[in-house]
Amino acid sequence: MFKKENLLELWEQADLGKTTLLNCISTIDRVTAGKIIVKGQDITKLKGNHLNRFRREELGFIFQDFNLLDTLTAYENIALALSIQKVSVKEIEKRVQAIAQALNITDVLDKYPYQMSGGQKQRVFITMILAQDSEIILLDEPTTYLDLAHQLDILCLLKDLATKRNKTIVYVIHDLNHAARFADNLVLVKDGEVVEEGTVDELFTQKTLKECFGLDVTLGCDTFTKKLMITGVKDA
Repeated sequence: MFKKENLLELWEQADLGKTTLLNCISTIDRVTAGKIIVKGQDITKLKGNHLNRFRREELGFIFQDFNLLDTLTAYENIALALSIQKVSVKEIEKRVQAIAQALNITDVLDKYPYQMSGGQKQRVFITMILAQDSEIILLDEPTTYLDLAHQLDILCLLKDLATKRNKTIVYVIHDLNHAARFADNLVLVKDGEVVEEGTVDELFTQKTLKECFGLDVTLGCDTFTKKLMITGVKDA
């Protein structure tokens, strides 16, 4: 389902299984049945050092909630995670500055968490995960508390990582217009089950949205991206 060099977005109407799905992919939760195949291996069978290596080297997970160490600056929080991976000081500086610039947080790198706004702390945490350069990045609604401009900064960066740096990105989102604009593929989840999966062009239709979620919508062309977007929703 999840392809390399791909930004895939999971969409559902309510909190009915998408976080559990991400937790299983990240091995935070253990599945009770079935398999999860990543790069040809069933990760549900990984244990001990093999499991630790997968989590450390292959996977990055950006949660809805974010935690930074209060006694470290933003830069030190980011660098600490990289130093654990034995990344060189020079490479740490390069990665941090590149992503911090893209997310407009270079001016807070020397600040402590208590000196930053909630949105700044969230972007610092996202920088920390993206700087680890994992092949697979999972995101559970990380832009929920950000203003529109910063949401777009992050989504544009994720799209760039998928297309130019060969990353596989799985993103949970409720905003269908964001999904249509940035995703390569969509997975629609309802009542804890996958009901549809495919490309944006295949799934972003009036028929699919009506059948899956009971939404009567009108679709139009985005002036800038030339992609379909929801321009109206009929009251229930």
